[in-house]
Amino acid sequence: MALYRISDLNVSIITNSQSLAESIRRYEVDYKADPNITLELSDDRMIELMEENEGVTADVLEATFLATLYCWALFDYNGFPMKAVGVEHDGVCTLFAAPFDSSVDLVSMLPNDKVFVYDYPGIRMQDDDYFVFDTPFGPNGMLSKTGRKLKLSSVVFVDSDRFDSLREIEAKDFVPFFMRAVALNIRHERTKHTLFVLERVMHRVKFFGVRDVNDFDFILERV
Repeated sequence: MALYRISDLNVSIITNSQSLAESIRRYEVDYKADPNITLELSDDRMIELMEENEGVTADVLEATFLATLYCWALFDYNGFPMKAVGVEHDGVCTLFAAPFDSSVDLVSMLPNDKVFVYDYPGIRMQDDDYFVFDTPFGPNGMLSKTGRKLKLSSVVFVDSDRFDSLREIEAKDFVPFFMRAVALNIRHERTKHTLFVLERVMHRVKFFGVRDVNDFDFILERV
């Protein structure tokens, strides 16, 4: 059984998808250890998913299902997933996040040469700081270029309905923005634990809101 190192965790992934197998190859390790997380899609569940999602390929269904399992498991390891694009600057990472229900495509809007990690980075606390990790679960198997983890310094929520110019969000006001960014990855029975993670992160990371990312350099200089 192949073992992978993702978000500084040992992850066992069993897949029938050639494209996913290629995406996760760079994460494979050559040592043996008990996995922290096991990701697997049973044949019976695959049949159910194909019946529920007519026209979607088996590869896409499997990748999406395993990504969801990974996102759920992160909460058990002092972490959380966020639909966001990570940008590296001055040796740290700023996450740009947009609401799930918006049409903002941050992947195409942010400068490619600045992007550290695409959608669904893993964010975990280590030694009282939060770090951002690339994962194999981004759109079309996109991977970070660096293969490194970066300390998370700030999160910028991009929402034209709620913000105008760039402004810092106070801890007490950022809760709904955070919940919207991770909402699809929360199981109802884990809501209390999610709020615990939220309380910890809001005291260690700065949060901002902005209408758009047109003035990208201006934003990075101030977050």
